[in-house]
Amino acid sequence: MANGSVPDPLTIDLSTREVEIVELVAEGLTNQEIAERLTISKRTVDNHVSNVFTKTGAKNRVALLNWAMDHGKICRDGFNCCSLSDGEPGAT
Repeated sequence: MANGSVPDPLTIDLSTREVEIVELVAEGLTNQEIAERLTISKRTVDNHVSNVFTKTGAKNRVALLNWAMDHGKICRDGFNCCSLSDGEPGAT
């Protein structure tokens, strides 16, 4: 984001892998634990997390999770679950 501008949430496009990483961050896993779970290198996880921070404008994991819940990318304890439908009417 040029000049410190805030990203437009409507134009942020996280990859399937990035969303998966965010979900694992939400579970409280460290980057090393995420790497082990996904059988990828920690460096790859570090890169994904960094890319997600850049795309969302989040400065840390807490801000990232707040952004993800606010924009329907993750569901926690029933909060925002209706935003995670598979595209079919009435699906949750």
